[in-house]
Amino acid sequence: MPSPIHSGSKVEDIYDAEGRECEGVEAMETVTDMTNSGKLIVRTPEIRGGRPRIAGTGITVRRIVGWYKLGLSPEEIAERISHLSLTQVHAALTYYHANREEIEADIAAEEIEAERLEREHLLSEMSS
Repeated sequence: MPSPIHSGSKVEDIYDAEGRECEGVEAMETVTDMTNSGKLIVRTPEIRGGRPRIAGTGITVRRIVGWYKLGLSPEEIAERISHLSLTQVHAALTYYHANREEIEADIAAEEIEAERLEREHLLSEMSS
């Protein structure tokens, strides 16, 4: 199991731009690279449910993928989420393509939960 990076009281798993989990010295080099280029994806259990997100932000890979699937180019995504660089958007999309099954499963699970909540709401309205 990879060695997590501790930042204050939070623990983050560190990933390189290709979505590979880093540990030990590699993770420390990755953290240094993150501060230099902003290309990394991190996970923190307390932030966004531990979903992969762009380092230093609350923006999840899933959110970037959503915009991308709507037909926006990486440049358009960076313009819409103005505090992100184009490099960060590309890193999120690279992570997605390297971990497509994981991200797609997360998106599908959220859609199922949304449908369940909608049905529950409609049933409660009908019974009132």
